Amino acid sequence: MDNQDNKTRAESFGLWIGGSRFGESITLNKVRVAIFIFVLLIHSIYWLTAWWSPWPFLIVSFLGLWFAQGIYKPWTTIMSQAIQPKWDSAILKITIPFIVLNYIAIFACLYMFCSVTENNVPIAGTWKHFYFSTITLTTVGFGNIVPNDFWSELIATVQAIIGFMGFAVLAGIVASIALKRIEISNKT
Repeated sequence: MDNQDNKTRAESFGLWIGGSRFGESITLNKVRVAIFIFVLLIHSIYWLTAWWSPWPFLIVSFLGLWFAQGIYKPWTTIMSQAIQPKWDSAILKITIPFIVLNYIAIFACLYMFCSVTENNVPIAGTWKHFYFSTITLTTVGFGNIVPNDFWSELIATVQAIIGFMGFAVLAGIVASIALKRIEISNKT
């Protein structure tokens, strides 16, 4: 690859993340980068602490609930973007993956307090709980790992409902944004 190909790829990535070429609209790009780093930092707390205890991540997540809407802030950001005539697609692209990852991590931490089994053997470890939480949130439910007591069944039920409703709401928001863009382009 030559240097021009690298520059083109970097600009494409800049357009995808920032909505503008590198160097343009520095203030807006700084905001986007700050949001990206913040949500990445919050999610990395799960991987850094959950192997030891689920409490640090849960405390950080739920304390954020009292300060600046916490785990609900990305949803309010996306919904506020949906009603704007000119919306910032980069905010949507940054927040959606981290919304999903953080909800998966929160429920994975909650499963660590319950009994979840694989082949009638309780699962252990950060990855197995994260995997089970992912399968439950997406409502795939392979059946290789299952809840084994009332509390884990209750958490799995709540998570499946949140996952089902969350993806439906997200599809509605994305459709609303797309329709709004078509409406604006028809007016011009």
